Amino acid sequence: RGPAAGAALAELLRSSRSLELLYLHDNPELGGGLGAALSEVPWANAESRLRELWLNGTGLGPAAGAGLAALLRSSRSLELLYLHDNPELGGGLGAALSEVPWANAESRLRELWLNGTGLGPAAGAG
Repeated sequence: RGPAAGAALAELLRSSRSLELLYLHDNPELGGGLGAALSEVPWANAESRLRELWLNGTGLGPAAGAGLAALLRSSRSLELLYLHDNPELGGGLGAALSEVPWANAESRLRELWLNGTGLGPAAGAG
């Protein structure tokens, strides 16, 4: 739970060369520990094979924005990212989305689920 679980997940994501799918959904107690872990992962790792990351309902808050921005900017393997049902993401997620170069030719992202993340009308401005 919490920071200890986040540290373990960060280590898994940093070191795994074979992980393709990670389902963490419906674990709201992960919260801040998971948010911190997302910031520690070198998402541009060319050896990463992570294609699907299910983070819906994991208690992510605004602090997870920086890690999500790095993930969306840098991952060359991620195809599906599920963030829905994390109502506290809000402004942190909005800021992260504004930093992403959506025309990145190396990105494989096909699905991004954001419903129930607390994004308001200002998230689309800019």
